[in-house]
Amino acid sequence: MKAHPAVGTVSFCIFITCSAFAQAKFDLRNYWPPLVDAPVFDAAGVPLVGTAYLAELWGGVDSNSLLPLVLIDLGNTREIVPFVTRGYFLPTSSSDNLCVSTAPTSGWAWLQVRAWDASLGATYEEVVPLGMGGYGESTLFYAQGSDPFAEPPRLPAPLIGLESFSLRAVPEPSAWALLALGGFAAGCALRRKRAASERRQGSFR
Repeated sequence: MKAHPAVGTVSFCIFITCSAFAQAKFDLRNYWPPLVDAPVFDAAGVPLVGTAYLAELWGGVDSNSLLPLVLIDLGNTREIVPFVTRGYFLPTSSSDNLCVSTAPTSGWAWLQVRAWDASLGATYEEVVPLGMGGYGESTLFYAQGSDPFAEPPRLPAPLIGLESFSLRAVPEPSAWALLALGGFAAGCALRRKRAASERRQGSFR
């Protein structure tokens, strides 16, 4: 007996729906005792704090192709967060569905926390090409996410395996650069002084 065409259509729709739901969610925080305690520091070893520094979670099923995790119930937007206390960040969105969209449901993924100086750029990708330091990333770690579509709802998975890290140092200006800058400033001051003197002399003529 032949299957009704509608059966194939329903099966196809179920397959597509299940594929779309194949995601793993994680909690964007680096303090979840006793499982996670991984503060982030600047190049001098001082814990990052405040909106001057930002953090974001990247991940993927392949360690060589990480992408920012997205809030799947908020239009797949990224979640970039400040450091609310010394060395630590927390989620700021009302959503807890921050997901690796390519991972299987409740699956495993490679993860990495990336942090940077907000004065250098709004995103990690903007800061890195500058080559000025002021950014850093954790070592890669492999963790299991939770199911964002489970009933009853499940908490996002903690970042088990995350370790502390530090930002790269922002280079100090070289002595030659400082001398050149000082020379330029002195030249400008001398030109202004000469121009003022010439104006005074012209007024007495």
